[in-house]
Amino acid sequence: MLVRQIYIVDEDPAAALITQRGLQTMLGERFSIMVASSPNAAWLACATGHVDLVIVDPNPHGNAAISLVRAVQAFRPMIPVLVLTAYDSPGLRMKMRGLGVTRYVAKPIELRELVPIVHTILQSERSMKPAVGPSLAALSVSGSSGK
Repeated sequence: MLVRQIYIVDEDPAAALITQRGLQTMLGERFSIMVASSPNAAWLACATGHVDLVIVDPNPHGNAAISLVRAVQAFRPMIPVLVLTAYDSPGLRMKMRGLGVTRYVAKPIELRELVPIVHTILQSERSMKPAVGPSLAALSVSGSSGK
């Protein structure tokens, strides 16, 4: 049985944990939902392993999550990116649209509403022909965060 890998990147540990536990419970054992400790850790997983979906909440005060989205879109375009953000704004929506994210959802959202979105993204991703990008495990996306 193929286990689908989903990584969550959120600077709010409580929000990340709630999303992770809720999705894991609702999606079941065919899915492995992990919280990345940082955007850079999520990129390392994307660059070196099998990742089926990245869920990211970009922080308006830092660029690391946005750099992660750029890196995934540029070097691993077969990995869909779901922006699930508490920082919704017209500017962020426009920026994420420009980066080509798969889906943009503003928080708060009920987990029961999020599950069908995740299923739809993964079904669409499965029907796409896989594209293989260069192996860029050494690329750091945290360097542009200003930290």
